[in-house]
Amino acid sequence: MPAAAAPLPVKDSTPPGLSFHDQAPPVDSRTLIYLHLPKCGGTTLNRLIEWEYPIHRIFSVDPSFFRWSYYSLLGWSPHRLAGMRVIKGHMPFGIHQRITRPSTYITVLREPVERVISEYYFARHHRLHPQHKRMQGLSLEEYASTTPHHNLQCKLLAGLPSPRDFLAGPCAEHTLEVAKANLAQHFTLAGLTERFDETLALLKVLFGWKLDHYASFNVTPVRPLGDSISPTTRLLIADRNRFDVALYRHVVPIFNQAIETHRAAVDTALRQVQEARRLSPFQTQCYQAASTIRKAISRIHSAM
Repeated sequence: MPAAAAPLPVKDSTPPGLSFHDQAPPVDSRTLIYLHLPKCGGTTLNRLIEWEYPIHRIFSVDPSFFRWSYYSLLGWSPHRLAGMRVIKGHMPFGIHQRITRPSTYITVLREPVERVISEYYFARHHRLHPQHKRMQGLSLEEYASTTPHHNLQCKLLAGLPSPRDFLAGPCAEHTLEVAKANLAQHFTLAGLTERFDETLALLKVLFGWKLDHYASFNVTPVRPLGDSISPTTRLLIADRNRFDVALYRHVVPIFNQAIETHRAAVDTALRQVQEARRLSPFQTQCYQAASTIRKAISRIHSAM
């Protein structure tokens, strides 16, 4: 998981009474849909989910071929979809409309400027990334100014009809409002990358997860510290992703409200999460190796 960075200033402008949706019927009787927003700590959460549910009842959208994998999922019959306890990965909001049993969503958002910086340096240094070669000739400023994948947190959470590349396409005020409405109506939780342990603590409370062990995956390598990025570049990224900035500022106070609503239980769960992360180097290697095996099984099963 990327190191936490100082988020943009947040004003609590949440309308009174706005929160994540109610949890009746019980959350654990629903199909869990994890909408994985890229470079928001989701790989770590994916590995944790794969320990909490039967591996043969999880559909994992392949992260390397997520467009093909998602459109393959859309071809599944309602009966086959209903057999899944979890559907997770890079995909737009909306798969619940094809599921006959009750469902609920979760996601994790990240401060948008930091998310774009992480995305750029991950693609630049990860040789298997489809944009790796292109990134060698682009500066961060050029990438932020030209990528069609701007405001992608807003786009994915809105789930509006879009071109086949659902990360591209336009984003406008209407997209932002649809994303906010979807969060309020369909999501049990939208966590925050910068407060990942608290997010896990809430998931333990809301879903009854065990989270016996915990280690980070897919940390972006060789990226500069946040304060080494010039203010001009940060402002450029923020302006290009202004709808994501607005969405993030909208979610933070709702997340705070969820923490306060479950304060006593979250405090206990947070201590358990922090204890679960205190692994020796050998235990960490064993956990990561076992998690990699479960990931591979989940991908193979999902591709069949």
